[in-house]
Amino acid sequence: MRRLGLTLAAACAALLAWWVWPDGEHSEAAAARQASRGGFAASLVGTRPDGAAAETGGKLVVDQQLRQLFDYYLATLGERDLATIRTELQSQLKRALGGGALTQAMGLFDRYVAYKRSLAGKEAAAATDLSRRLELVQAARRQYFSQLELDGLFGDEDRYDDFTVRRLAIEANPALSAADKQRLVAQLENQLPPALRAAREEPVKHLALADAEARLRQGGGDEQQLYQLRSGMVGQAAADRLGELDREQAGWQKRLDDFKSERTAILANGGLSAQQRQQAVAQLQSQRFSPQEALRLPAYLPN
Repeated sequence: MRRLGLTLAAACAALLAWWVWPDGEHSEAAAARQASRGGFAASLVGTRPDGAAAETGGKLVVDQQLRQLFDYYLATLGERDLATIRTELQSQLKRALGGGALTQAMGLFDRYVAYKRSLAGKEAAAATDLSRRLELVQAARRQYFSQLELDGLFGDEDRYDDFTVRRLAIEANPALSAADKQRLVAQLENQLPPALRAAREEPVKHLALADAEARLRQGGGDEQQLYQLRSGMVGQAAADRLGELDREQAGWQKRLDDFKSERTAILANGGLSAQQRQQAVAQLQSQRFSPQEALRLPAYLPN
């Protein structure tokens, strides 16, 4: 299953892209070619169905896992025709759902397809206006889904899309100072649900950690304080790994400094010929570093 961060990436992309339906002739030809090779669709070879279907008390659970499953199969449009995709999806759903829930799921899938089709051709109406695009998408959704279904299928995406549009409006506002923009965006981020906020922060967490570490060291922080900082920001296991990396880097730097010092002494030895100096440096390098480590040396040595 996809992680939430990937879901958010798809959600943000939804503001910029529209559904494209392959023409029937192309789909039928692709389906025939794939049928001759065997398998449902070439693009799915080596993968497992993304998302999942579930029911509670005989009723379908409508959530983003189900939508991911729909999208997993719809991604093969162009290789397989829609009728074949629907049949394959139904076969997959039968493994998890009873009769009533299965009927609900297939009806929801048909409406999901109709919703996707309704978006086709509307891109010209809002080619550069992200707010307008979001309005068109949400208006289309309301035509096909109940509020409960909207919350289940698109809840996190809608919240993140709304956040994105509002953030872009703040950043584009010429009346706001850089400090005001930063403050207002931070307020928006704090309003996101914890899971969405964590997913947004994850890709840049290492940058925040590096900045915090630099400020700690500039302030004279010791190793224990550094470990506590890391544990608080990325967890104890990651802090342990970072500590081990620090020790490995320190060991590498010590060996490198010693090598550079000895190398400088060899190169400055007037009692050796140029060839002898070259041979001595090569011998020293082989003693201090493995062949793999030696590949890194040119980046650390003066010309």
